[in-house]
Amino acid sequence: MVLGFLVLLVYWLAGEALSQWIGWPIPGNVVGLVLLWITLTIIRKVPKPVAEASQTLIRYLTLLFVPAGVGLIEHWDRLMANGHWMLLIIAASTALSALAMVAIFRLFRVKNS
Repeated sequence: MVLGFLVLLVYWLAGEALSQWIGWPIPGNVVGLVLLWITLTIIRKVPKPVAEASQTLIRYLTLLFVPAGVGLIEHWDRLMANGHWMLLIIAASTALSALAMVAIFRLFRVKNS
């Protein structure tokens, strides 16, 4: 499992380095995740150490929501002043994401014979 964590850390650091080097406005952890996805797509399987490390991390995923909750409390005045705009933006981006996923699904759908 340590090897799996090492692989995940290497992809995270590679994403951070690539994002900083190119100067993209995309967070490095997202770039690293895309690099990992590309690699796993090319090899067409998830190595056992990476799968084990990922399953361990997923168990504790709820802990990652604690900082978001603290951020809401810390910036409560901003939320109250601009909350309606935030809700509108979240709703619109969610709808656009759902429509994009439907379009991608239809584009790559394999028809059953």
